[in-house]
Amino acid sequence: MILRSRPYSIYITDGLGGSFKDYLVKYDMPLKINLLKRDLDPESIDLVDVITKRVMNYPDEGNKQRIQKNAPIIGGLLPVETKSSQQSMRQQIHIETKEIRLPTQMMEESVFYFYHGLRLLPTKVIESIRGQHFIDVGAYIGDSAIALYKYQYSKIFSLEISQKSIDRFQLNLRNNKIPSERFLVINTGVASSDKEPPIQMFDTGSAGFSPYRITGRYDKIEVQRKSIDSIVNQYSIEPKFIKVDIEGAAMDFVKGAQKTLSKFRPVLSVAIYHNPIEFFEVKPALEQLLMNYTFLIRKLSSQVKFNQIHSEVVLLAYPNELLN
Repeated sequence: MILRSRPYSIYITDGLGGSFKDYLVKYDMPLKINLLKRDLDPESIDLVDVITKRVMNYPDEGNKQRIQKNAPIIGGLLPVETKSSQQSMRQQIHIETKEIRLPTQMMEESVFYFYHGLRLLPTKVIESIRGQHFIDVGAYIGDSAIALYKYQYSKIFSLEISQKSIDRFQLNLRNNKIPSERFLVINTGVASSDKEPPIQMFDTGSAGFSPYRITGRYDKIEVQRKSIDSIVNQYSIEPKFIKVDIEGAAMDFVKGAQKTLSKFRPVLSVAIYHNPIEFFEVKPALEQLLMNYTFLIRKLSSQVKFNQIHSEVVLLAYPNELLN
């Protein structure tokens, strides 16, 4: 079990790197890995194998040391991590974002090249979500809402817990001339049920802002938490695409979105790299709920230095009837 009160990071080996190793040692890993790999395509299976090897070779948590930049890359470079892939993606991002007003450092590959994995999905799947409601869980400063505008959502409902990020979100969408009627930003956290109490946090306004990181030297805030089912009902949302990147809390999303997922059968992009519960348990949980879905696991980042050898790994899912 991950100790929720302890800070963690995907860049240094403290709570996150250690927790992967603890999880892999503690549980029946052949069973966990087989459940994760079940019915996946070969590319997904290869990625699971490589990521599992990599996290098992992290330094122990107590060392508090980084994986050195010149250290051998466990499992070798994945196709997305090669220099040629990195150069190609940066060139394409430059072309596709010429009209977008955001700092260059905010143009991440996962968002502005892969579009949270939508670039990798079949054309029929993409066509099914155009003109529909999107939900962006973990909206940050609006980078995803701006990038996903390419897919012509009728309205995007963006959930964000940081008020500092929300202020920047609204400014960024105005600067990029996205009509106000096409988005709604909602200041709430995601809960597994509506019985979850508010949580007190320090508002860093950073991309890694998480309910699992609750100490700091920033403004202290109290964040309400709601289930996705409750939010969908409250705002009359009919989601056809849901993106989730909430710094380790993806299982809360799954548990609190059961009715929504069953009723609307949306296309999904769920970040599963923050902790081993996300990585190993989100896909089996969704499989039990969503029959006749295709699941893919992909790494949406070329970065490998330090602990980024497993960052930006997402679970993509879509209902097979969209291909008919």
